[in-house]
Amino acid sequence: MSRNCPNLVVFRLCIIGRYMPDALTQLPMDEGVGAIVMNCKKLTRLDVSGFLTDRAFAYIGMYGKLIRTLSVNFAGDTDLGLKNVLQGCTNLQKLEIRDGPFGDGALCCGLQHFYNMRFLWMSSCKVTRQACQAIARTLPHLVLEVINTEQETVDDVEILYMYRSLDKPRNDAPKLVTILH
Repeated sequence: MSRNCPNLVVFRLCIIGRYMPDALTQLPMDEGVGAIVMNCKKLTRLDVSGFLTDRAFAYIGMYGKLIRTLSVNFAGDTDLGLKNVLQGCTNLQKLEIRDGPFGDGALCCGLQHFYNMRFLWMSSCKVTRQACQAIARTLPHLVLEVINTEQETVDDVEILYMYRSLDKPRNDAPKLVTILH
């Protein structure tokens, strides 16, 4: 597909089922995602889910130079995968990660890129409130919303929504949302 459709601008592959390997090879889908980002040079939006390792994220960071929107679900191995994306995808504006292994290290490696992005959404990852507070202190013009459905304050962050704001943070947040600034 990547060789026959090199002018793709948007590619979306949603595998239902967490961390499902390729049905034929029983391997991660790294090479397929790598082929898409290598051969589709005009790609600006990439949505992928399924069994992807840090190798796929290295491909995305290396070849996805025009990607502005990236959505990743149920994928990745370590913080290195997200680090490769944040350092390589210099046009990235919107990043959405759900159910990934990425934690504080991956989040902190993107500090110099966050002001250029419109938003970062991370849910069910391994991010802590301490890392979010450190980022809020380091980047005061970003708004970090920590959303936890648990009533008691815990260090783990269920959802992190980070975005730029020309004005002050919103004042209509529900009780489950803590705005860090």
